[in-house]
Amino acid sequence: MKKLLFNFALLFFTINLYAQSIHLGSIDFQDERFRNEQLISNTNPGNSFTIRPLIIKSDSITTLSNKIEFNFLPITLNQQFNTLAPFGRNDGSMIPAKGYQMRINAGFTAKYKRFNFRFNPEYVYAENLDFELFPNYVVSSVRLGYINYLNHYDIPERLGATAYKKLFWGQSALNYSIGKVNFGISNENLWWGPGKYNSLIMSNNAPGFVHFTFNSVKPVNTPIGSFEWQLISGKLVGSGLDIPIENYIVGTTNYKNIKSKEWRYLSGLTINYHPKWIPGLYIGMNRIFQIYNNELGNSFTDYFPVITPFQKKNLKNEDAKQRDQIVSLFLRWVLKESKSEIYFENGWNDHKEDLWDLFQDPSHARALTFGFAKIFKNNETSNHYFKFNFEHTQLQQSADRIARPAGAWYMHGYVKHGYTQMSQVIGAGIGPGSNSQTLDFSLWKKNEVWGFQCERFSHNLDFAYDVYTNYNIGEYNRKWVELIFNAYGYKNFGKITLNGKIGTSINRHYQWQIPNNKNNYQLLLSVQYHL
Repeated sequence: MKKLLFNFALLFFTINLYAQSIHLGSIDFQDERFRNEQLISNTNPGNSFTIRPLIIKSDSITTLSNKIEFNFLPITLNQQFNTLAPFGRNDGSMIPAKGYQMRINAGFTAKYKRFNFRFNPEYVYAENLDFELFPNYVVSSVRLGYINYLNHYDIPERLGATAYKKLFWGQSALNYSIGKVNFGISNENLWWGPGKYNSLIMSNNAPGFVHFTFNSVKPVNTPIGSFEWQLISGKLVGSGLDIPIENYIVGTTNYKNIKSKEWRYLSGLTINYHPKWIPGLYIGMNRIFQIYNNELGNSFTDYFPVITPFQKKNLKNEDAKQRDQIVSLFLRWVLKESKSEIYFENGWNDHKEDLWDLFQDPSHARALTFGFAKIFKNNETSNHYFKFNFEHTQLQQSADRIARPAGAWYMHGYVKHGYTQMSQVIGAGIGPGSNSQTLDFSLWKKNEVWGFQCERFSHNLDFAYDVYTNYNIGEYNRKWVELIFNAYGYKNFGKITLNGKIGTSINRHYQWQIPNNKNNYQLLLSVQYHL
């Protein structure tokens, strides 16, 4: 037994390396390039790429003394401009806003023995110009349906009536690493799951939040395969914005529900397993709980509910705890022979009562993402290749809603802010009740990437069906759908890196109104200087 425990400990603590994370949204596509190289070579064969930011070994180190190692981070300026309305997803602390917006960040990393410190604050400025909102003149039943979403989410259409200015901790973190295990406190954005454009549970769509983390740095090998995980406890905060009271009034009645001013406690776990007998296969689970701080108990399972049973029948007084859950199962399969991968994530927005509830009604409160990617490379010695991506995400409720409505995704009964951080959804950036299909074609070279992307984006179909069909209005075609076309590129010029995107979105039935067809044009330009 002692020998077994000793060998088990060696799996965790035998590696000592100076590592740094590649933060999400890096303008040089470095995290995606590593993922591509896994498809075409033996690079990172055991890494699932379902827990990010990626941890890599750092070679860029300046030694200040024989004990402290120091490294400057690049200065990065991200800019975007929208002509019609807010548009922006998976861009962290930047906000959905019309007009010009910028984010600048810089900082440094330092290592002392097993401690790693990353200081990388971000400053965001947005013009935040006025734009066309959902109208107040619609019929009462429609307006009440819209107010229901205002009362169950902290997702204001416009973040205030003036320019937006805010300083964030950004991608800052303090970690203590022992071999393959890491303990730390961080504000970094996280991404859980195999999706490229959407993740059901955790993404960089919202600003990062302060969290404690216990995670693997590299895959931990065992006799049955390798494991990766991350366990977090964090703090979520609201937007602090008060939507004008007139948006809640129908007739002479005010339908506004007051949201709690408390911050929310979040407990989360992601874990994946790579079976040694099936090369390239990764299967895993994501689970999140959130609760208002003043409702939080003081037992171990109150702080770590992610380890409690999945079946509600095995939990005592679960509803009385007033906490909300989201869970997902995922799969990613790398097929090296064809230089491709397939992936899938299926999530549920609530507890299942028991296994029979799952088997009888698997589509209740369900959302899903699935995707496919393939690399085409004629010359194996060349560093040039072409990549094709497809991804479908569905947050809209299934047909099961007819008999058993579940409410829109990220909407819950207890937490009236929804699953949000500072006014933005933490999971899939398309937002509650929405669907998207994305095609992406890209050409990859050593220091540059060029691509074209097209997407169909259906805005909150749950809302459209709720208010325009359930109240006998009968307007089944009143769906707000965008067709989005983007051309993008990245190129490195030594110490300077440029990344740009130009796109247009064709909005049919903007804000679910007929006739109301409009176009938005978007320009993004990022510049990075390596010190």
